[in-house]
Amino acid sequence: MPAEAPTPQSELRSVAELLRRRAAERPLQAAFVFVPESAAADGRGELSWTYAELDRRARAVAAEVSRVAAPGERAVLVFPPGLEFIAAFFGCLYAGVLPAPATYPKPRRPSSRLDAIVADCKPLVALTTSETLGMMQLDEQSASVRALEWIAVDRCRDEDAFADPVQRAAGDAAFLQYTSGSTSQPRGVVVTHGNLLHNLELIRSGFCLKRADESFPPVAGVFWLPAYHDMGLIGGILTPLFVGGTSYLLAPATFLQRPSAWLETISRTGAAISGAPNFAYELCARKISPEQRAALDLSRWKLAFCGAEPIDARALDDFAAAFGDRGFNKSAFFPCYGLAEATLMVSGCSRAEGPRVFQADRAALGRHRLAAAASATNVQTLVSCGKPLGDQEVRVVDPHTFEPCGDGQIGEIWIAGGSVAKGYWNHPEELWQTFGGRLADGSGPFLRTGDLGAFDAGELFVTGRAKDVIIIRGRNLYPQDIERTVQQAHEAVDLGAAFSWEVDGHEQLVVVHQIAREHRRNDMTPVLRAIRAAIVEEHDVDPYQIVLLRPGGLPLTSSGKVQRSRCRDLLVANGLEQLASWMQSTSAGAPTIDPLAETEPFNGAAQGRGARHGAEFLNHVGTMAPEQLAQEIQSWMLEWLEERVEPGCGVMSPIVPFTELGMDSLTALELNVDFEKVLGVRLPPAAAWSYPTPAELSRFLADSMLGVAVLGEPSGNGVDSWFAAMEADARRK
Repeated sequence: MPAEAPTPQSELRSVAELLRRRAAERPLQAAFVFVPESAAADGRGELSWTYAELDRRARAVAAEVSRVAAPGERAVLVFPPGLEFIAAFFGCLYAGVLPAPATYPKPRRPSSRLDAIVADCKPLVALTTSETLGMMQLDEQSASVRALEWIAVDRCRDEDAFADPVQRAAGDAAFLQYTSGSTSQPRGVVVTHGNLLHNLELIRSGFCLKRADESFPPVAGVFWLPAYHDMGLIGGILTPLFVGGTSYLLAPATFLQRPSAWLETISRTGAAISGAPNFAYELCARKISPEQRAALDLSRWKLAFCGAEPIDARALDDFAAAFGDRGFNKSAFFPCYGLAEATLMVSGCSRAEGPRVFQADRAALGRHRLAAAASATNVQTLVSCGKPLGDQEVRVVDPHTFEPCGDGQIGEIWIAGGSVAKGYWNHPEELWQTFGGRLADGSGPFLRTGDLGAFDAGELFVTGRAKDVIIIRGRNLYPQDIERTVQQAHEAVDLGAAFSWEVDGHEQLVVVHQIAREHRRNDMTPVLRAIRAAIVEEHDVDPYQIVLLRPGGLPLTSSGKVQRSRCRDLLVANGLEQLASWMQSTSAGAPTIDPLAETEPFNGAAQGRGARHGAEFLNHVGTMAPEQLAQEIQSWMLEWLEERVEPGCGVMSPIVPFTELGMDSLTALELNVDFEKVLGVRLPPAAAWSYPTPAELSRFLADSMLGVAVLGEPSGNGVDSWFAAMEADARRK
């Protein structure tokens, strides 16, 4: 059924109406293009949907969702990277059902975050793909997740059963944005249709983009941030839709495995807009080879936004220096500040000379003042997040007196305006605490962000956080969640504190916990190992340091609350009585391997066959027994792990789980990269999770590779067939 022409954009009441407008005006224009890793350079194998196709698929999803849930009910979205998430999101909007995006699932493993979201918003339905549904193994999920009505959106076909979107007002909730990192007590930000439309207009005007009816040819953007993240959803999906553009989407794993894929896609498509957290620019500057750079043309990249984590001026400088001769202009940088509670973007600015940098006196910052450093010592470099966008009111407020702060005075950042969300779903008690801030004169309400900052010449500088949120690689980690995970990791662990620690410009995770009195004389090695594994398993981040204290050694308030900042200060001053500790010898804030370095080839010298690499190795696969091949792969894998991960107090053994070795998802992707370089074969991103020890993974790889070779099924060098076989087996498991 063709889309009907909706009302003018200024009269839109919902984002669902916005898609119908695009489908009516630009039915054949590409709306979203998913770019697999292999297609980044040449585009072959891309999957593209037009606006008309997206509208059709969204109506088919809406027809299925409407049979289960009434308007106002909730639906949880559980999707891997791809276009199906977008059809599901808009299908829910069409049906008047509130989508709640969740994180990507891992094979055969329950997700505590998914469980928490389901418990919080009590959805009736869950949307995913048929492939993901098989991989998740519902019988291994929690009872609340199993009880949902699961719909595979790629099987929805009856778009004609749903004609028009359910009418929603601007003040009605559009979706629930669960803040990243929260697990035990999630907070679903209630974003209304009015919030979305208001913030999308702020982004459009801030980015100096033409309105949709003026945008010909359509603007193109490239994005790899996950769709469940507010920057990925609103910045990478809804903003291009709002301006009638085309969005090229990559999987986060594609970027992390091969950062050049991001810039190759920008170069090939001529995209004018893209962006990412700070760490992504640093990763590109360090890991993209001169040969890869030489093939890039970044001259058409006009706006490179940077946000979601503290912005490091050095990372931006290094990126501009690395890619300046490929056409990238430093003036394209758009440092910005935002948060989910304000829908997304609050402030931002681009300058002809590049981002504005302030050399702040570190001692003055300690006195809550933003002052220029008088010398080169004791300096903290801050990057301006620009001026507040549009009609939003942004104040810096003394968090104790509630008086507005003057220029240069550091206080808490408060926000009022049409982008500020309605509150947190199912948590009315926090409405006044977070969304009900009032100045001393009674004016308000304001959103209290918990972030600290100051204005200088009308521009906002974010200097820290009043609340104890830890940000690592753009993800928010809540200390109370990590502390709970640590306490549950081992019976010997008692109260503790989790906080951030800056190492070489990267924010790191440190946990300090005291030991229960009855365990104080025990060997702490198993405790340290259990804590590290639990943090990696639950939060997908490898801690930088773990400290165990004697009973009663943790600083507490008079009411028994943990003093996190005091604990951090005492640790710096060596003022804590430690029973045991472990610390990484290298910074975990950045990937530990360098794909530009020469990697040792697969080594079979112990068996007298010499080194083999890539296709040459594959030619000899069929001559090996499974046990022999598994042993060689295992030996290489253990050598790789010894060089690149910190075993901590554990032993590097083939039967030790990857999580005990601190292998989070980024390290697992690095293993995949080196495995492809060394053996000439690709691992699925979830390989280390499906086969959680070196012994299990090595044996599966050997069996799979020999099975492909012996059966005579491979095409070319056998990689594609082997890769497909492995993915299929992982799904079956």
